[in-house]
Amino acid sequence: MNENFKKKKISSSEPSEWIKKHLKKNINNKNLLDLACGSGRHSIYASSLGYKVTSVDINKDKLSTLALKKFISPIQLNIEEPNSWPFIDKSFNVVIVTNYLHRPIFKHIISSIKLNGILLYETFSKENSQFGRPNNPNYLLNSLELFLLAKKYKMEILNYEENMIEFPSKKAIQRIYAKIK
Repeated sequence: MNENFKKKKISSSEPSEWIKKHLKKNINNKNLLDLACGSGRHSIYASSLGYKVTSVDINKDKLSTLALKKFISPIQLNIEEPNSWPFIDKSFNVVIVTNYLHRPIFKHIISSIKLNGILLYETFSKENSQFGRPNNPNYLLNSLELFLLAKKYKMEILNYEENMIEFPSKKAIQRIYAKIK
């Protein structure tokens, strides 16, 4: 191995390359929901492309920095509480979910996407348990789970991946880029 070669270290605060690849520049001020946004890496990236972003997370401290950003509206909420889904009467052009899984809200996520809107979902699959956390099966997708979810809701699947990646760290993931028809 060439000693001059160094792997670029990617911080968890940088947006997912896969999300960046599929989140197109928006000139129409479309709205986007970043669900379980954490520190807001995707919210910040999306707002830089022109999206009006609603960022939802349970952690009030992480959201406080997003409140200072232009075009981002943070909402502190535990979306796992029964009947807590706040977007019954609101829909989004794009919904992003990364590194998060709570199956009971799948139907709410899908119903919050406008016609011709996009779902970008990227999270861990059950094979991830061999690499460490998360390893609780409740938080790991079964084989083809995102694919089958999109089919169930008659979404157009634009891209789907289920694989193990090595960089920036070893993990088993599923990713879907799907459109509401």
